[in-house]
Amino acid sequence: MMRIENCKVTAGAYMRCLCGMFVAENWLWMALPLAVCAVLAIWIDVRFIIVGLMVLTIVLPMVLALLYFYYDFSPEARWSIMEKQVDLDNDGLTLTFSDERMKKHIILRDNVRDIIEKDDVWMLMLSGGKRYTCLMLPSSAINPDVAQRLRQFIAQTH
Repeated sequence: MMRIENCKVTAGAYMRCLCGMFVAENWLWMALPLAVCAVLAIWIDVRFIIVGLMVLTIVLPMVLALLYFYYDFSPEARWSIMEKQVDLDNDGLTLTFSDERMKKHIILRDNVRDIIEKDDVWMLMLSGGKRYTCLMLPSSAINPDVAQRLRQFIAQTH
C-alpha cells in the first residue's frame, strides 16, 4: 500500500483542466458558428458580424457556465478540491478526508479508466455517467514511486 499525504487541487485548477479538455474535444463545434457568420458577413450582409460577436460573447460563455455547473458540483470535484489522504492498494484508491464531515470514499480499480498527466495535476479519469469525470491530484504530491504505482494500476486494469 502506498500513501499520498494531504493533497488537494484548487477549484480554479480543476475547472481549468476540465475546460481545457472540453475545448480541445469540441473546438470545431465552437468555431463553426463563428466561421459561418464570417462567411455570411462577407457574402451577404455585414450585420452577420454582430451575430458572430453575439455568439462569441453570449453563447460560448453560457456553454462554459453550463459545463461549470454540471461538473463543479459533482462529488468528484469535491473529492479533488478537499484536503485528503489517498491510499493506493490492489483494490483501488481510498480517500480519507481531513474534514470530518466528509465520509471516507473508495474508488475501485475498475472505475479508473485512464491517467492524464498535466503540468500541475494528474487526472485519474473515472468511469461513470459523465464524460469528464475525474479525480485530480496535484503533481507536487506524486513522487516517482507513486507515479509508477499509478501507471501499473492502470496497466493492470486494461
